[in-house]
Amino acid sequence: MKKRKILILCQYFYPEYVSSATLPTQLAEDLTSKGLNVDVVCGWPYEYTNADKISKTENYKGISIRRLPYSRFNNKSKIGRIINFFSLFLKFGLSIPRMLKYDHILVYSNPPILPLIPDVLHRIFKKNFSFVVYDIAPDNAIKTGATRPGSMIDKLMRYINKHVYQDASNVIVLGTEMKNYLVENRISQHPENIHVIPNWYDTSNLMDTTVYNKTFKSYRQQYKKILLYSGNMGQLQDMDTIIDFLKMNKNQSDTLTILCGHGKKFGKVQQAIKDNQINNVKIYEFLTGTDYSDVLKIADVCFASLIKEGIGLGVPSKNYGYLAAKKPLILIMDQSTDIVQHIKQYHAGIQVDNGNAQAIYDFIKTHSSEELKELGEHAYTLFQDKYTRDKNVNKYYELLKEEN
Repeated sequence: MKKRKILILCQYFYPEYVSSATLPTQLAEDLTSKGLNVDVVCGWPYEYTNADKISKTENYKGISIRRLPYSRFNNKSKIGRIINFFSLFLKFGLSIPRMLKYDHILVYSNPPILPLIPDVLHRIFKKNFSFVVYDIAPDNAIKTGATRPGSMIDKLMRYINKHVYQDASNVIVLGTEMKNYLVENRISQHPENIHVIPNWYDTSNLMDTTVYNKTFKSYRQQYKKILLYSGNMGQLQDMDTIIDFLKMNKNQSDTLTILCGHGKKFGKVQQAIKDNQINNVKIYEFLTGTDYSDVLKIADVCFASLIKEGIGLGVPSKNYGYLAAKKPLILIMDQSTDIVQHIKQYHAGIQVDNGNAQAIYDFIKTHSSEELKELGEHAYTLFQDKYTRDKNVNKYYELLKEEN
């Protein structure tokens, strides 16, 4: 029997190490092992890789990868970011003739204009495609002030959405709150085609319990409780509540908070720590490899946050790793999200309203290390039930193995 040919389109892929690269990579690996023929067209790995040598084409674990170089203007500049997006989009567009041989295309929402390409193929050549939505554009950009209603970007994305959500065989979102947002805001007219498939975390790097970084090992010996925030500190993350907590907790010398990541609010957090002379906080830029797994191992409890306006526009990706590492969660976000409902159901942490730093302080103050460890066991049970790689990749496989 002939293998079904699937093409994945995404900006980030192996050998990059951010979650938006590792998740498509793991999906491609597992779909290949299940008998599908998977190829990938992706952007060139400029930022998130330690690889010494990268080639334009590569066969990786049976996956044929084609990498597309594109412009590298300053991503912190709005103009630079837009030019880079359109540069990459143009490179994808030039690859359209190669895409005609595939049975199905799976496209990710980064960059946000990328789904227009399989949609054009659908309208002209009747090619079917699935759309994986990590962020809902342009709504996320408008809610955070990155663009304004009626702007060129807003109009372009509204045009793309009108067709993509209408034409996609499957729209895959990370949580029920995202599905509800698409339906309630009439972005999608076909709720029956929207499938909730959470992301996952590969536990292989947690099997080894050794902490390799000497500095992180010393933290574990020095502090009674360690709190961790990792990942994006962008416009959709509620860093203000976390800053308020850090100020409130600054005299608790037996408690350490580790912050690591990147994003527009990183500098703001860093400056707040300096201005308020908060000594029981360590802040790092993006950690990778054993450094990241080390901070995950030494943590007692982990943060995730979303501003009120961010609900339904995305789901924090670090939650899955926290749960896999047996860490209870402090979720600074609305109660309507799937992860909050699951945390409550499994008794694996707490939900905190935006602005309520006191609730975080009280939770840390009143829970012993042993009690946090018990909540962490509940978190791991939740992970096994809802967020394993095998369970959620299989949901993709069921959608992609044959045409609906």
